[in-house]
Amino acid sequence: MAATKGEPVTVKHDMQPLQGEADSFPLAVLTLLMDKTIASYGPYQFEALPPRDSITQSRTMLELRAGSLDVVASMNSLAREADGIQVRGCLRRGLNGLRLPVCLASRQAELEGIKDLAQAKKLRVAQVSHWPDATVLERNAWPVQRIQRLGVFDAMLELGRFDVFLLASDEAFGIVQALPKLVVLKQWLVAYPSTFAFMVNHARPELAERLRHGWKLVQADGSFEALHDKAVGWQVRQAQLAERRWLILNNPDQPPPALQQDAKLWHPLVRQRLIEPLLKG
Repeated sequence: MAATKGEPVTVKHDMQPLQGEADSFPLAVLTLLMDKTIASYGPYQFEALPPRDSITQSRTMLELRAGSLDVVASMNSLAREADGIQVRGCLRRGLNGLRLPVCLASRQAELEGIKDLAQAKKLRVAQVSHWPDATVLERNAWPVQRIQRLGVFDAMLELGRFDVFLLASDEAFGIVQALPKLVVLKQWLVAYPSTFAFMVNHARPELAERLRHGWKLVQADGSFEALHDKAVGWQVRQAQLAERRWLILNNPDQPPPALQQDAKLWHPLVRQRLIEPLLKG
């Protein structure tokens, strides 16, 4: 497509930094894809919705469908397939499906000893109610205590309401470093295939086309991998994923088409241990 002259197109989003983030990583990826495609699609400008406290992912999906938002970044699930135009390509390289257990520091020695999934399922585990991860755990016969928002999980751990809270391997250390009474366990993790991608309002197909073209460009030049490593590489290295016991779950809520992406987009361990066996299966 030839570059468009004139006024920049406006892209409405609500990608604010999450707990433990200095900047929004999804917004950084969106900016990269949009910048890479200026020559073909023309200039753009972002319009950010004002920051809102305790906004749920379910509410965000409603706003996408209503047109209040042009693009969101979200974990993929079968329930969300119709909410917007799916732009396949996992922003988090599948690392959002590797969940690190977080517990009270006083219980670390006790809980490091989990050897298998049967033992782990005896633990009281919690997840945020509107995260699709809660449904994944429940679909694997693991009772989940659903909490309303992330910001209360540390206080509820301290009150003994549950044993562990599961955070993604690309976010856990950024969050827990500010919570001195908590630790990220070192010996095991819970793993399931999962993708986290952009979804575009159905009225903006040209934006979805632009983002797909942007993904092709950044896969070819390595700029996405460099951005990802700069943003969260330190957390992934600190997680020492290869040294842990992987307790693997199914993800029946994962849309199969979302797994069909360029192999370079997956983190190598995610590709080797979760995606390739599933695709061969």
